[in-house]
Amino acid sequence: MPNADIIDIKNNLKAKQLLECFDMNLQRLKEHGADENEEEASTIDLLSEWLEEAIENGINPEALQTRASQLAHFAFDRGYSQHEVEELLTMRPNPNGKRPT
Repeated sequence: MPNADIIDIKNNLKAKQLLECFDMNLQRLKEHGADENEEEASTIDLLSEWLEEAIENGINPEALQTRASQLAHFAFDRGYSQHEVEELLTMRPNPNGKRPT
């Protein structure tokens, strides 16, 4: 039986990297917009996926509330509908049970 006190360093580091990338890219979009060869909608979807992956790697969903709120506000500012924002913030089932690392 696994010890509940053991911390999975690999997952914690992965989650930390995902959140750092999320923060950096959302800030970039807010300040500078999408790059010349970048589709903003694709990047917004990617930001959503990074939040999902962070949860899958052990981050408590409540700890992501601020980031999810920031993403929602940004999407609304970019013209997303209520339904589209809800989709962004809804975890989608992963058929394999785990995302590739």
